[in-house]
Amino acid sequence: MPDIDLCVLTPHRWLHYGKWRLPERPQDASFGYRAGRVAWPWVGPAQYYLHWYPRLASLLKAFRPDIIDLWEEPWGLVSAQACWLRNRLLPATRIIAETEQNIDKALPPPFESFRRYTLRNANFAVGRNAESIGVLRNKGYDGPASVVPNAVDTGVFRPMERENCRRELGVSGFVAGYVGRLVEEKGLMDMVDALPFCSSDVTLLFVGTGPFQEALQRRATAIGKAGQARFLGSRPLDELARVMNALDVLVLASRTTPSWKEQFGRVIIEAQACGTPVIGSDSGAIPEVIGSGGLVVPERNPMALAQALEEMRSRPEQRQRMGALGRQQVEKQYTWERVAQQMRDIYLACR
Repeated sequence: MPDIDLCVLTPHRWLHYGKWRLPERPQDASFGYRAGRVAWPWVGPAQYYLHWYPRLASLLKAFRPDIIDLWEEPWGLVSAQACWLRNRLLPATRIIAETEQNIDKALPPPFESFRRYTLRNANFAVGRNAESIGVLRNKGYDGPASVVPNAVDTGVFRPMERENCRRELGVSGFVAGYVGRLVEEKGLMDMVDALPFCSSDVTLLFVGTGPFQEALQRRATAIGKAGQARFLGSRPLDELARVMNALDVLVLASRTTPSWKEQFGRVIIEAQACGTPVIGSDSGAIPEVIGSGGLVVPERNPMALAQALEEMRSRPEQRQRMGALGRQQVEKQYTWERVAQQMRDIYLACR
């Protein structure tokens, strides 16, 4: 998009699931990119929400943007810092605040004051799901807003020869899979507890690692279903598309908690891009993202999940139809090209 002069600023290091990571460098050397040193990248209970850029003022003075797009929650210190610097250095520059938070909750000091300040200074708001826009409205934001979803690389995640992918993984029968961290809030125990109500032909495939794996294995053994629950560990990104193609259905049975509910579910669109249908719970944004490309069941309900699995297992024509509809949805709404176009339209409207 030659009419957009972009400068992307990322932290020089980041704590991600307990590991310090360095930023990835763009393959295209001409891409406008900087890895800036951040102060307070991790502050105990405050996590990364107090990080800020000591040299952000210098960057803004040199680049002089028309738009500052904050892909940070509005309550982060860095969001308030950017708004404060904008007001003093570039008062004509427009601020876009982005959010994924879809639970309306009061934040402890100083984060609620950061959120109020950021939303008071924002000229446009972007939410990753419809509920997140409602949360912003409840917090006093009354400006223009739009939902812009996550996206998937459809050159990587695409339909492949399914039988070849299944042979590579050594799976047969009806395979229902989960891809992601093995944590309790993803509803993984509901998947295991659904097995006694499913055909013996059903195999659960868990792809990922996490602290909940041992509990899942113990439960599968206790109910006599250890042979129908397989754990493959983590797989690199370039192998996940083949995993998605080996599945008959992807399952995302997330459970809402007082502090979290599913904000998008990126694995949904990764599976759908491969033509694989999805069964998801009604937690947060899952129904919104699944659309016509799968089935939605009540969360924390193993029996309902088992019924959905059996429906998918016994109706291959429905699986094929929903898989095709999911792929169509991805091509229409969830490609990186489509999301980039949405953001470009927002930038030009705000300018």
